[in-house]
Amino acid sequence: MRPVYEYIDYRKYIADYYTEQKKIVGLSWRSFAQASKFKSPVFLKLVSESKSRLSKKASERVASAMGLEGYEKEYFILLVAYNQAKNAIAKNSIFSKLREISLENHANVTERALYQYYSNWLHSVIRELASSITTVTPKELALLLQTEVNTEAISESIRFLSKNNLLRKSTIKGQYTLGHKVITTGKLPSPIMAVRNLHRQMGLLALDSLDNVPVTERNFSTLTLGLTKDSYRDIIQEFANFRRKIMDIATRKSATERIYELNIQFFPLSKEIPTCKQKINRTRKIVSSKTKENS
Repeated sequence: MRPVYEYIDYRKYIADYYTEQKKIVGLSWRSFAQASKFKSPVFLKLVSESKSRLSKKASERVASAMGLEGYEKEYFILLVAYNQAKNAIAKNSIFSKLREISLENHANVTERALYQYYSNWLHSVIRELASSITTVTPKELALLLQTEVNTEAISESIRFLSKNNLLRKSTIKGQYTLGHKVITTGKLPSPIMAVRNLHRQMGLLALDSLDNVPVTERNFSTLTLGLTKDSYRDIIQEFANFRRKIMDIATRKSATERIYELNIQFFPLSKEIPTCKQKINRTRKIVSSKTKENS
C-alpha cells in the first residue's frame, strides 16, 4: 500500500487500508469502526463510499486506528479537511500544506534506483551518516562505520546517493542534506529480491554486533510463542503500528548522534500443528487401513 502522503483523497486511503488489512489480519468494517470509536459498524464503509463524512475529531481517531503517527497523521487530518473544504480559498491553503508535507517526506526515486539502494546495506547507512556530519569525506565516513569498509566503496555509495537525489550537496562545502526524510518500498513489487538480500546483510551485521558492540549499546531479546493464525495476524498489525511510532520518534529531532538498525524478525520454528479434528481424522484413517488389512 502506498504511503498516505501519496494520496489526495482520504476516502480512497481508507478503502485501500481496509482492503490491505482485511487480507493481512482479517479486518472487518465493524472492528475498524470499533477501533475508531464509532457506534455504527458500517460508518467507515459509508465514508469510504462518499456516503458520509468525517469531522476533525473523527479524522484524528481514524488516523490513530490506522496506526498513523507524526507527519502521516497530520497529513491524513489535513487531507480530510482538504476533501471537505467548502470553498477554493480554503482548499488551496490546505493543499499547500499537504504538498509541503509530501515533498518533504516523499522520496521520488526510480524503481531501478530503489532496487540498487536496497541491494547494499551501505547505502542506507552512508545516507544517514553523510547528512549528520559537518565534513563528508570517504575517509571520515570509514572511521565512523562500525564495520570496516574501504573508502572506494564509500565513494561509490556517495555518488549513487547523490545521483538519485537521496543525498543533496549543501550550500556549505563538504556537507550534505537528505533528499527526503523517508524512503519506502511502496513502488516496488513484492516479494523483492533486493530487500531480501538487505535483510540477509543486516542479519549478518546483527550477529557481528553480538561480539563487537557492548551490551549497553545494543538491545537483543527473543520470544518463543505458541500462536493461532488470528494471533499471528494481530501481532503483524502491532508490528506495523510499532514501526510507525518508531519512525515518528526518529524524525522528531533533526540532530543525529549515532546510526542504528532496527530488525524485526518473526518466523515459524515448527510446521503447522494438527488440530484435534485433524488428529481424529488421521486416527480413523489408520484404524480403517488396519481393518482392511486384517480382513
